[in-house]
Amino acid sequence: MRRIAIFAFMMFLAASTALAQGKFVTDFKGIQFGKDLGEIERMAPTESRGEMKLYKRYADDRTFQGQPLKELHYGFYKNKFCLAMFSTQGPSAYTTLKAYFDTNYGPARQPTVNVKRFDYTAGEVAIQLAYNDNTKIAEVSYLYLPITRQFMPKQ
Repeated sequence: MRRIAIFAFMMFLAASTALAQGKFVTDFKGIQFGKDLGEIERMAPTESRGEMKLYKRYADDRTFQGQPLKELHYGFYKNKFCLAMFSTQGPSAYTTLKAYFDTNYGPARQPTVNVKRFDYTAGEVAIQLAYNDNTKIAEVSYLYLPITRQFMPKQ
């Protein structure tokens, strides 16, 4: 019984930590994470990396938080939506995205202090923001963890 109580307490702590991080993400641009590719309209294949397939969506809104997107890709592993990646350009786009993610998902983990890369947790979705001072490009990735754990290397 004590083990169950300890386990329940640990789960509560984990859940409260996740809630304290900020909002939970369950979709990207209206596509529910985990959704089957066949249920999503206007998708066109762009690249294949084994069982991971990347697509673009026709007539998609090519902005995020008012910033124009250079690239926008949707990733499907075994035909399940698990990855959204996009990039923007310019210091103001980076500043806008950084402020948005900090406000909505709480303080980021920054694995390497000398690199502008920030990791956020939003429920079962991990979000990464990276900015390259040389190219002035900000890149964002949303990863749906229940699916991406199946193919990501173990750490």
